[in-house]
Formats: sequence, C-alpha cells, structure tokens
Amino acid sequence: MTTPLDQEIATYTAANPKSASLHEKATNFMPGGDTRNSIYWDPFPLYITDGTGTTLTDVDGNKRTDFVNNMTTLILGHKPAEVTQAVAEQLDHGMSFPAPSPSVVRWAELMCERVPSLDKVRFVNTGTEATLNAIRAARAFSGNQKLVKCEGAYHGNHDAIQISVVPPLDKAGDAESPESVKAFPGISETAEDDIYITPFNDIVTAEKVIREHADELAAVIVEPVNGQCGMVPGKPEFLEGLRRITDELGIILIFDEVIAFRIAYGGAQDYYGVTPDLTCFGKVVGGGMPVGAFGGREDIMSMWDPSGGGATVQHAGTFNGNPMTAAAGVATLENLTPEKYEYLDNLGESLRTKLRALFAELEVPMGVTGVASLFALQFTPTEVVDYRTFATNDKNMLNIMFIGLLNEGFLMSNRCAGNVSTVHTEDDVDAFVTAVRNVLKRAGYA
Repeated sequence: MTTPLDQEIATYTAANPKSASLHEKATNFMPGGDTRNSIYWDPFPLYITDGTGTTLTDVDGNKRTDFVNNMTTLILGHKPAEVTQAVAEQLDHGMSFPAPSPSVVRWAELMCERVPSLDKVRFVNTGTEATLNAIRAARAFSGNQKLVKCEGAYHGNHDAIQISVVPPLDKAGDAESPESVKAFPGISETAEDDIYITPFNDIVTAEKVIREHADELAAVIVEPVNGQCGMVPGKPEFLEGLRRITDELGIILIFDEVIAFRIAYGGAQDYYGVTPDLTCFGKVVGGGMPVGAFGGREDIMSMWDPSGGGATVQHAGTFNGNPMTAAAGVATLENLTPEKYEYLDNLGESLRTKLRALFAELEVPMGVTGVASLFALQFTPTEVVDYRTFATNDKNMLNIMFIGLLNEGFLMSNRCAGNVSTVHTEDDVDAFVTAVRNVLKRAGYA
C-alpha cells in the first residue's frame, strides 16, 4: 500500500533528478554524500545553485521560497545589496591578513553597543567555537569543571556539550531528574560526568540541580530560545530564575544566542531583560559568512588579553575576525534597525497566528512554536515547552510535511523549523500557509 510519505517522496524524486545524480556522485567522496549532517534528508538533499532574496534555485531549475535562511543566518535574505557590496569591496583589498583589520574594530564596537552584557567580545568562526570558548572561560575563571545544561539543547559540536541533545527517553531517566546521555559514540568518557541536566522551562527542577551541585559548577549554559526542540521560547520566569540563582551562588551564566540573537535588536537578553555573564553568538552576526563570537564581563574576558605579560587563556585561529566576515557582519548589523525588528516580529506573529487558525479549522493535532521571527511546526496536540513534550511529535507526519513542502515550493529545516527574513512579505506567509494546507489535505487531514 502506498503511504502519503511514499507519494510525497515519489513526487520529490521525479522533480529533482539532477540533485539525485549529484548526491549519488557525492557518496563516492564524502560519507553518505554529506559534509554537514544537519542539511541531509532522505532520499537525498537538494543541491542549490542560487539564492536571491527569498528564492532558492536548485540544479534542476526548481525555485523554492526559503523559510530556513541557512538555519536562521540570513536575516536580510539572500544576497542583500548592502552586504554583497561590503564583501565585494573587501575582496578588492584582500581576503585575509596576518593582522587585524579596521573593520573588525567596528564590528566589535557594534556588538558591544547592542548587547547589554558585552563589555568585551572575541570573534571565532562557528557557534561551536563560541560555546567551546565560553565554557573554557567559565572553567578557567571559576576553577571548577562541571556544567548545567538543559535537556534537548544543542550548543555545538564539541565533547563538553554534546550531551543529552536528543537522548532516547529509555536512557534519559526521570523527567524531573534527567540523566546525562552522550549524543553519540566517540564523545569523551568524562563528558557525561562533567555535566548535569535539567528540563528546559522548569525553574523548580533547575534550582534543585544547581543548588545541589553549586560548589563544583563552572557555569550554567542555556539557549533563551531552544532551537533543537522547535524554536521554543524560554519562559521569562525560567530565565529570570536562572539569573537569580546563579547570581546568589556566584556561578557564571552563559546565554547561547547563536540562534536567539535574531529576536531583538540587542538579542534575547534585550528581549527578556535578563543579563548573562557570557554570551555566545553565530549565524546572523556574520551576515552569511562563517562566524562565531563570545563575550561578556570585563573580568572574565580579560583572561584572553595578550598584552602586559600574556593571556591567562590562549586563543588563536587563522580566520578569527577575518576581514571578509567582519565586512559582512558590520553591513548586516548596521542594516538591522529597530524598525526592521518590528517588521520581523509582526510578520512572524502573523505566520504563527495563521498556522494556528489553519490547524484549528482542520482539527489537526498540530501546533506551532516560536517567538519574533522564529517558528516551528509541532506534530503533536501537546503544548511543546521542553524536550519531553517535543518528543511527543509524530515523526512520520513531520517527514510528510517536510517533503510535501518541498514539493509545494517551500524549504524549511528538516525538523520543520523556520524563520522569516526582512524580505519576506505577507504574501509569502499566505502562500506558505496554503502550502501547509495542501500537504495536510494530501495526508488526509482536509
């Protein structure tokens, strides 16, 4: 019997023969034909040749409206004139240098002006490097080793934090006292022992965990908006409570704003009015170029100061603060005005409202999560507030929707999470909601 998923995959395969052929070739040179697991999907991923504004074109000539924007990065859309001009001008002068460039100073200035917690900032090349260095800073500054993180949170691809990202529930322990579970084989044997897990958005359990282990903690790290579970906003009382408890106990609080920085002019800490000790950045702040950054309190960040006798903590990187990324980052931040954030907020809220109305009309067991410009489809009638509620999603329906939307001319992440950019319009939102309706109809919900 042909299932709705089979039908969507058949349509997708027929429409994308060149992508299928390229993927087959890719498997000869890369494991599974892939060098970035987060953008792989069955039966094969698309191969993109162009991105302009809101539109992606693939090798088969298919055009799709992009609602993932390279995993939330392209907040101004594809090839915004301001950013491409800045990068082109820098290219005329050189791609990278063995010394700082003037643009990196302006970049750092913009970051420190916008973000409440930043006394000083350092640039790296990925969000992974940002969280790695923030954790290293917390350990060096505090003299302690252990961490607290939320179950179901992704903070990058390094051993210290690849714990309980998507843990099997039969290994994850009790919901109010989660176990530390390695994300995959190869993670250091000590990593599980160095981290304690708490549910997201549960301040009662978080306080219990933090107080129980306070004397050995270097830091508490949290995403103010949990991306892995579908752009789930932190409850104000949860984030405020983490700040209150860590302040009282003298524990460093790290905000991972690699995704969440895009929800307000000064990031999630500006949106929530909660100031962490250290913050990690990526994606948006590089304007589409490879990027990461971390920063915060003067006394912590001074450990990297190489002047006057040397730094306490060493930090190198051939492409840290490179002029190409700095040029793109400066152009992006200078163009992200408060008015553009207001536009993004309104458009994101419109999209979520229209999706909720559709699900209510069709009486489909679905929901939508998100905040500001971020959103995700949830294939469960349960309100998603943390990892355990996220785990109630119907994965088959998620796959039907993801492939079905590709067939309808829209791209989201393969977990059906997305975001709007400043070049998306209300017409794009309406067309997307219609596409979701069409997929649900083919799946038997209309």
